[in-house]
Amino acid sequence: MIARDTGKDALQQGADYRTLREYNHLLVLNSVRLQGPAARVALAQLTGLSKTTVSSIIDQLLQDNLVTEGDFIDAPASGGRRPILVQFNEDIGLVLGIEIRYSTLTLITTNLAGQVKSVWNEPFDFTTPPQTCLAMLAAAIRIFMARADLQWDHILGIGVGLTVPIDTRTRTLLFPPGAYSWDGIDIAAFLSQQFQVPVYVDNNANMAALSEGRYGTGKPFSDFVYITIGKGIGGGLIRNHQIYHGAMGTAGEIGHLQLVGDGPLCICGKHGCLETLADNGAIIDDACAGRSLARVAPRAGVSSRLANADIEDLDINDIIHAAESGEMSARLALQQAGRYIGAAVAIMINLLNPEVVILEGATVRTGRYLLEAVQEESARHTLPAIWPATKIIAGQLGDLAVALGAATVVIDAAFAITPATALAEYPQQVNNPTA
Repeated sequence: MIARDTGKDALQQGADYRTLREYNHLLVLNSVRLQGPAARVALAQLTGLSKTTVSSIIDQLLQDNLVTEGDFIDAPASGGRRPILVQFNEDIGLVLGIEIRYSTLTLITTNLAGQVKSVWNEPFDFTTPPQTCLAMLAAAIRIFMARADLQWDHILGIGVGLTVPIDTRTRTLLFPPGAYSWDGIDIAAFLSQQFQVPVYVDNNANMAALSEGRYGTGKPFSDFVYITIGKGIGGGLIRNHQIYHGAMGTAGEIGHLQLVGDGPLCICGKHGCLETLADNGAIIDDACAGRSLARVAPRAGVSSRLANADIEDLDINDIIHAAESGEMSARLALQQAGRYIGAAVAIMINLLNPEVVILEGATVRTGRYLLEAVQEESARHTLPAIWPATKIIAGQLGDLAVALGAATVVIDAAFAITPATALAEYPQQVNNPTA
């Protein structure tokens, strides 16, 4: 193929030709990667390129070991040669995905199809001074690589999901953890310098939303809201199969919607944010103190097991088990949290009109009380015309969602059709390269 003649000089035409050639290679490779295995003739139809061009590109991709050919498909009834399938070589490289929470670290490797190959979890303190924290992170990565017997020349890049919002313009933290300032510290630049591979950093809810959209319950949907409920409440927005960041990178911060003006003080400095009312810590505190129970039955007492427990010794699973065992203070605490979350979800539905809202967290996966309350409260506050078309469902990927999303960001970047290569020849594919 040749570049379109628009009257540019010869030098520019040469540049256009190289750009178009790179685009054509990515177009064919992504077609195989995302929609294959497929025969060469099918790839020509899929991409809009000529059979000769596709065949030439496939030959080059075979030489580069990016694709393989094997397995036949049935020949047409009229007979003739049985076409051979072209398949993406998903094991040509690996990606490292990382989730950093306040107290734990998860590291995984995946192949280029997002299939998890190895997993490691360990304690981690994200509230230490930044230099100490980054040194611990680098050391943990080196230990993980050694344990898994991995070499850096097999790693395509590193993706990191953090429990705080990231300014996408500067790649720095917006709500620094603990008492230490992370101003001006670029985690991606630090890790890239340490390991000499590309590094991508984003908020954990964004990473989890992306992986749920690619591999989990969000796969059938192009536009949805993802909400994770744990220590804090985070949200991610998926638009046209991609993360929607907003101007600075904080789109989807549902946990910081202010629902009660005189409510508890939040880490962001405001009062009454959703996560202060309905995250795991708030649910545990409510169940043990019996606040929701007191509103319903003022004379009822909290069960001795919860009333006498040290809150520091409890986790959310203890409250879920207590609720399932019939302890009303636990059941009502989960329901109250669900009502707060449901009100916030209704705001998101009215504003964004998503196809689906996906909820993730132990209270969603293992307990029905919170999810039912979310659905009931959302129905009360959502526009009647919108509500019947909106689903609220549970996530599927659980504890690996963030790290898997972080790995997916690296894979997407490696095979991205960028504006520089996206000429006007194929605007439909460019607008939705993952379709």
